[in-house]
Amino acid sequence: MNEQFGERTFTTFEVARLCGVFHTTVINWVNKGKLKARVTPGGHRRIPLSELVPFMKKYDMPVPADIDDPHRHVMILDDEPMMTRLIDKGFAKYKDRYVVQVSNNPVDALILVGKRVPDVLVMDLMMPVMDGFQVCQILKSSPATKDMKIIAISGRKLTAAQQDFLAKNVDQFFQKPFEMNDLVGAVDKLVN
Repeated sequence: MNEQFGERTFTTFEVARLCGVFHTTVINWVNKGKLKARVTPGGHRRIPLSELVPFMKKYDMPVPADIDDPHRHVMILDDEPMMTRLIDKGFAKYKDRYVVQVSNNPVDALILVGKRVPDVLVMDLMMPVMDGFQVCQILKSSPATKDMKIIAISGRKLTAAQQDFLAKNVDQFFQKPFEMNDLVGAVDKLVN
Protein backbone atom coordinates (compact mmCIF):
# COMPACT_ATOMS: atom_id res chain seq x y z
CA MET A 1 0.00 0.00 0.00
CA ASN A 2 1.26 3.44 -0.92
CA GLU A 3 0.18 7.03 -0.35
CA GLN A 4 0.05 8.86 -3.63
CA PHE A 5 -1.21 12.43 -3.88
CA GLY A 6 -2.67 12.03 -0.40
CA GLU A 7 -4.81 9.01 -1.35
CA ARG A 8 -4.09 5.42 -0.43
CA THR A 9 -3.11 3.34 -3.47
CA PHE A 10 -2.46 -0.36 -4.04
CA THR A 11 -0.20 -2.37 -6.35
CA THR A 12 -1.67 -5.03 -8.64
CA PHE A 13 -0.23 -7.67 -6.29
CA GLU A 14 -1.97 -6.10 -3.28
CA VAL A 15 -5.28 -5.89 -5.16
CA ALA A 16 -4.89 -9.50 -6.28
CA ARG A 17 -4.44 -10.62 -2.67
CA LEU A 18 -7.47 -8.60 -1.53
CA CYS A 19 -9.65 -9.94 -4.36
CA GLY A 20 -8.37 -13.53 -4.25
CA VAL A 21 -7.11 -13.57 -7.86
CA PHE A 22 -3.78 -13.62 -9.69
CA HIS A 23 -2.10 -10.25 -10.25
CA THR A 24 -2.34 -10.82 -14.03
CA THR A 25 -6.13 -10.81 -13.60
CA VAL A 26 -5.91 -7.38 -11.97
CA ILE A 27 -3.74 -6.15 -14.86
CA ASN A 28 -6.40 -7.42 -17.28
CA TRP A 29 -9.14 -5.60 -15.33
CA VAL A 30 -7.12 -2.38 -15.61
CA ASN A 31 -6.32 -2.90 -19.30
CA LYS A 32 -10.00 -3.54 -20.10
CA GLY A 33 -11.07 -0.42 -18.19
CA LYS A 34 -13.02 -2.30 -15.52
CA LEU A 35 -10.73 -1.00 -12.76
CA LYS A 36 -9.17 2.45 -13.03
CA ALA A 37 -5.50 2.83 -12.13
CA ARG A 38 -2.68 5.35 -12.32
CA VAL A 39 0.50 4.39 -14.08
CA THR A 40 3.83 5.32 -12.51
CA PRO A 41 6.71 6.66 -14.63
CA GLY A 42 8.16 3.15 -14.39
CA GLY A 43 5.01 1.67 -15.94
CA HIS A 44 3.58 0.16 -12.74
CA ARG A 45 -0.12 0.35 -12.01
CA ARG A 46 -1.40 1.91 -8.79
CA ILE A 47 -5.07 1.46 -7.94
CA PRO A 48 -6.55 4.26 -5.78
CA LEU A 49 -8.68 3.25 -2.80
CA SER A 50 -11.51 5.38 -4.19
CA GLU A 51 -11.61 3.09 -7.26
CA LEU A 52 -10.91 -0.23 -5.53
CA VAL A 53 -13.69 -0.25 -2.93
CA PRO A 54 -16.54 0.54 -5.38
CA PHE A 55 -15.11 -2.07 -7.81
CA MET A 56 -15.07 -4.74 -5.10
CA LYS A 57 -18.62 -3.86 -4.02
CA LYS A 58 -19.88 -3.88 -7.62
CA TYR A 59 -18.62 -7.44 -8.10
CA ASP A 60 -19.77 -8.62 -4.64
CA MET A 61 -16.28 -9.13 -3.29
CA PRO A 62 -15.85 -8.84 0.48
CA VAL A 63 -14.21 -5.52 1.34
CA PRO A 64 -11.83 -5.75 4.32
CA ALA A 65 -12.81 -3.39 7.13
CA ASP A 66 -9.33 -1.84 7.24
CA ILE A 67 -9.71 -0.43 3.72
CA ASP A 68 -13.43 0.41 3.84
CA ASP A 69 -13.26 2.76 6.80
CA PRO A 70 -16.31 5.04 6.86
CA HIS A 71 -14.75 7.31 9.47
CA ARG A 72 -13.18 10.65 8.72
CA HIS A 73 -9.75 11.16 10.26
CA VAL A 74 -9.13 14.28 12.33
CA MET A 75 -5.75 15.20 13.78
CA ILE A 76 -5.52 17.58 16.71
CA LEU A 77 -2.22 19.42 17.18
CA ASP A 78 -1.75 21.60 20.24
CA ASP A 79 1.24 21.83 22.57
CA GLU A 80 -1.15 21.98 25.57
CA PRO A 81 -2.19 18.39 26.47
CA MET A 82 -5.25 19.71 28.30
CA MET A 83 -6.49 21.37 25.12
CA THR A 84 -5.97 18.26 22.97
CA ARG A 85 -7.81 16.18 25.60
CA LEU A 86 -10.74 18.63 25.59
CA ILE A 87 -11.06 18.58 21.81
CA ASP A 88 -10.60 14.80 21.68
CA LYS A 89 -13.33 14.43 24.31
CA GLY A 90 -15.58 16.71 22.24
CA PHE A 91 -15.20 14.43 19.23
CA ALA A 92 -15.77 11.29 21.36
CA LYS A 93 -19.54 11.83 21.00
CA TYR A 94 -19.10 11.31 17.26
CA LYS A 95 -17.15 8.01 17.21
CA ASP A 96 -19.46 6.76 14.49
CA ARG A 97 -18.13 9.49 12.16
CA TYR A 98 -14.64 10.43 13.33
CA VAL A 99 -11.36 8.85 14.30
CA VAL A 100 -9.22 11.35 16.20
CA GLN A 101 -5.45 11.36 16.45
CA VAL A 102 -3.75 13.68 18.94
CA SER A 103 -0.28 15.21 18.89
CA ASN A 104 1.30 17.71 21.27
CA ASN A 105 4.40 18.21 19.14
CA PRO A 106 4.47 19.69 15.61
CA VAL A 107 7.37 17.48 14.43
CA ASP A 108 5.58 14.32 15.60
CA ALA A 109 2.39 15.55 13.94
CA LEU A 110 4.17 16.02 10.60
CA ILE A 111 5.54 12.47 10.84
CA LEU A 112 2.02 11.15 11.51
CA VAL A 113 0.66 13.15 8.56
CA GLY A 114 3.37 11.58 6.38
CA LYS A 115 2.10 8.14 7.36
CA ARG A 116 -1.58 8.94 6.86
CA VAL A 117 -2.97 12.26 5.68
CA PRO A 118 -5.91 13.22 7.90
CA ASP A 119 -9.10 14.62 6.41
CA VAL A 120 -8.83 17.63 8.72
CA LEU A 121 -6.05 19.04 10.89
CA VAL A 122 -7.15 21.13 13.90
CA MET A 123 -4.01 23.03 14.86
CA ASP A 124 -2.96 25.57 17.46
CA LEU A 125 -1.00 28.46 15.98
CA MET A 126 1.19 29.38 18.94
CA MET A 127 3.55 26.54 19.86
CA PRO A 128 7.22 26.50 20.88
CA VAL A 129 9.96 25.23 18.52
CA MET A 130 7.68 25.25 15.45
CA ASP A 131 4.48 27.28 15.35
CA GLY A 132 1.30 26.52 13.44
CA PHE A 133 2.21 28.97 10.68
CA GLN A 134 5.40 26.99 9.93
CA VAL A 135 3.49 23.68 10.03
CA CYS A 136 0.97 25.13 7.61
CA GLN A 137 3.72 26.31 5.22
CA ILE A 138 5.26 22.82 5.22
CA LEU A 139 1.92 21.13 4.55
CA LYS A 140 0.88 23.58 1.82
CA SER A 141 4.24 23.18 0.03
CA SER A 142 3.86 19.41 -0.41
CA PRO A 143 1.76 17.97 -3.28
CA ALA A 144 0.55 15.17 -0.96
CA THR A 145 -0.85 17.56 1.68
CA LYS A 146 -1.44 20.89 -0.08
CA ASP A 147 -5.21 20.28 -0.29
CA MET A 148 -5.59 18.99 3.27
CA LYS A 149 -8.27 20.84 5.25
CA ILE A 150 -6.85 22.88 8.14
CA ILE A 151 -8.66 24.57 11.02
CA ALA A 152 -6.44 26.94 13.01
CA ILE A 153 -7.07 27.79 16.66
CA SER A 154 -5.41 30.34 18.91
CA GLY A 155 -5.88 32.09 22.22
CA ARG A 156 -3.80 35.10 21.15
CA LYS A 157 -4.75 38.15 19.16
CA LEU A 158 -3.34 37.85 15.66
CA THR A 159 -1.52 40.53 13.69
CA ALA A 160 -2.86 41.71 10.35
CA ALA A 161 -0.10 39.75 8.56
CA GLN A 162 -1.02 36.58 10.46
CA GLN A 163 -4.70 37.06 9.64
CA ASP A 164 -3.79 37.52 5.97
CA PHE A 165 -1.71 34.31 6.03
CA LEU A 166 -4.63 32.39 7.55
CA ALA A 167 -7.08 33.75 4.98
CA LYS A 168 -4.90 32.28 2.22
CA ASN A 169 -3.82 29.01 3.86
CA VAL A 170 -6.41 27.64 6.26
CA ASP A 171 -10.05 26.72 5.85
CA GLN A 172 -11.30 28.16 9.14
CA PHE A 173 -10.06 29.94 12.25
CA PHE A 174 -11.39 29.71 15.81
CA GLN A 175 -10.40 32.06 18.61
CA LYS A 176 -10.03 30.29 21.98
CA PRO A 177 -12.22 29.73 23.86
CA PHE A 178 -14.70 28.34 21.34
CA GLU A 179 -17.75 26.12 21.44
CA MET A 180 -16.97 22.47 20.71
CA ASN A 181 -20.20 22.12 18.71
CA ASP A 182 -19.01 24.94 16.43
CA LEU A 183 -15.69 23.15 15.82
CA VAL A 184 -17.39 19.82 15.06
CA GLY A 185 -19.83 21.65 12.77
CA ALA A 186 -16.93 23.24 10.89
CA VAL A 187 -15.25 19.84 10.48
CA ASP A 188 -18.56 18.37 9.25
CA LYS A 189 -18.80 21.08 6.56
CA LEU A 190 -15.20 20.57 5.44
CA VAL A 191 -15.44 16.79 5.02
CA ASN A 192 -18.93 16.58 3.48
